[in-house]
Parts: sequence; structure tokens; C-alpha cells
Amino acid sequence: MSASFKETGLSPALCAHAQQAGMVQPTPIQLAAIPPALEGRDILAIAPTGTGKTAAYALPMLHRLLKARKPRTLLVMVPTRELVLQTAKVFRACMGESGKKTASTKPASLPIICLFGGADRDEQSDELLQTNGMTRILIATPGRLLDFIGTGTCDLSDCFQLVMDESDRLFTHEFEEETRTILNYLPTPRQTLAFSATMPPACKTMLAALVYKPVELSVEKPPEERPAIRQGVLFLEDEQKTAFLKTFFGRSPKTRSIVFVRTKAEADVLAATLKKARLAVAPLHGDLTQDKRTSTVASFGSGRLFVLVATDVAARGLDIASVAQVINYDVPELPETYLHRIGRTGRAGQKGSALTLCSGAERKLLRQVEVGAHVKLRVLSTEQALPPVTAQTARQGKPRPTRT
Repeated sequence: MSASFKETGLSPALCAHAQQAGMVQPTPIQLAAIPPALEGRDILAIAPTGTGKTAAYALPMLHRLLKARKPRTLLVMVPTRELVLQTAKVFRACMGESGKKTASTKPASLPIICLFGGADRDEQSDELLQTNGMTRILIATPGRLLDFIGTGTCDLSDCFQLVMDESDRLFTHEFEEETRTILNYLPTPRQTLAFSATMPPACKTMLAALVYKPVELSVEKPPEERPAIRQGVLFLEDEQKTAFLKTFFGRSPKTRSIVFVRTKAEADVLAATLKKARLAVAPLHGDLTQDKRTSTVASFGSGRLFVLVATDVAARGLDIASVAQVINYDVPELPETYLHRIGRTGRAGQKGSALTLCSGAERKLLRQVEVGAHVKLRVLSTEQALPPVTAQTARQGKPRPTRT
């Protein structure tokens, strides 16, 4: 018999909200994490992308917040703006704020405050001040949160629950100093939950010093539930890669795809080049305004855009079920980055493909990725890597007749 959310110890109302949100039964990570989280235990959890990690901590944390006798703050720290918004969406679904409302699924009412750069700072400040002393949920990137702590706008003295999602990224050189500074402002003892799809040994060592007798969870998708992601590599020199992409998308211009590049400048240049080839494409990176990033992701999800040229800002937190393919224009520098990138395809049980373009200078990086990610990429010829020619693309490729 399949497990149900009732068996995890969640309140009947939250079980109803989960079902209303389309979570018919708990995933393996939810089934493993919810009971110890309800008991107040610290957790170190590793589970692949697309396995329901956010709900695995959102549901038990909401259960504890709603039953708290005194005002409490739940802090969820994540590395990117996109992940802030995606996490807030899951929390709202878990509180019953989406879907049809019935007497048995009356929404819970807790304020959710999203804190990240690129958005209206004054508006975020007002929300913080208005909810100080109330039970609330803060979902924040480290930089913006630390900004509000420094100005005295954000009081974390009542924060006895901390979640660090994508915790491996929070302890990279990019965020570690800010993350550790924020931890100094949190009271102890507290409940700490760390979730990630990947957790290198060095990160796990750092996290182990921040938790108390944690429950360690490592969950993989069962073989029958693992998405079929075809993974391959095409050896091309750097000057050949753009021409290959033009041919690739010329054959499949309306297949939703993400092309990952290493730098923001590279994203802008490549997107502009592909746009000149009459492709529905846009860049996505951290230098864009939040409004622009939000509208770009919305257009991509709705089908107005078919290709995103993105930095690794999109490797975490971008949850669009119908991404058919991921192309690594540059070989990623870390195995963890590779796994997060390809995790954008093959979601929700759908098939996907991941193609890495590798120059001669990147072969050492490729080997590091294969060893660290425990994969062996199939070496493809150019024709094997390209989508098949259809009748429609063949007609599109024929030269137009000239007038005489």
C-alpha cells in the first residue's frame, strides 16, 4: 500500500492542502524528512532535483509554526532570487493558498516575506517592520537579508527554525562569509535543516559543525522514477560552437531549451547572435533587473520564448517541467554544477537530453565532471548531436527563389 501524508504526522489540514496542491502521496524524501522535522530534529538531507525537497521541509515547518504558542520566525535561506520565488510558491501551495477552497481546506494564514536584491527595497522593509513580533516566514538570499539585519530592520531573535536550501551553494566562496555572519545573529538552540541535491565532503563537514545530532538522509529516485536524460558530449573548438547552435536550433526552433554559459557577457552576446538568426531567445543572468528576469522566465514557461541563454543563476530554482534539452556551451567547472544544470530537464517524469560542447582546452574539466558526477558521457558526432531533419526544417532550409 502506498504511503500517505497522514502517516507522517502532519495535521489533517496540511495533509488536505498537500493533496489540493497535487501532492497525492509523499515522495521518498518527504516520507523520510517530515517525521524527524516534526520532532524538532536537525536534518542534513541530500536528494536529486525534482524530488519534492521544498515541500519536505515546508510542510513540517508550517505544522510547527501553526502550533507555536509564541510568535516564531522561520528563516529559509537560498542562494538565488529565482529560488526565493519558487520556494514561496511551494509554501503558499502547502498553506492552501492555491486551488479550489473548501470548508475542509481553509487556507492557513502566515505572512511570507521574500527578500532578495533587484526588487523594491522599501517595500520589503515595510513588510519586515509590519511583521516584527509576528509568526512569519522569511525566504531570503544572504546579501539582502544581511543588509536588513545591518540596518536593524530585520529582527531574528525569535528565529528558532532555520532551513538552508541548496546548502552546498550557500557555503561556496560566493556566499560563505554572508551566510556565517547571518548565523551569528540567530539564537541557539534552534532547529536547523540543510537540504541540497549535492553535498561535497567539505560542505558536509562545515554543516556538521552547525547542527546538533542531525538525522542524515540521502535519497535517490527509484530506477523507475528516474527521468530518462540522454547525456552526450560533442568535441568542438570554441570558434565552432556558435555555428553549431545556429544549425541545432535551426532544426528545432520551438523546442524549449536552456543553453548554459559561464559569464554574463557571454550570455548577452550569444543570445543576441541567436536572436539575429530569428530564434525566440533571451539571456538570463544576475545583472538583469528582477522584473526582467521574472518576465523572461514567465515568457519561457508560457512558450513565447523557446531558448534561454543562462548563467548558473538558472541552474537552481528554475522549475519548468517541459524543458526538453540543456546544452552546456561551456564545460562546467564543478561536477555539482553539471548535475544542477542537467536537472533543469527531465523533470516531472518527462524525458530530456543534455549535450555538452567541449573544446580541446576543456577536456580536463570534462574528465573532472565525469568522475565527480559519476557519469560517462557518450561521445557524439556532429550529425548525431543535431536534431533529425524533418520535412518542415528541410523546407525552411531551402533558399528562397529570387524574382526575375
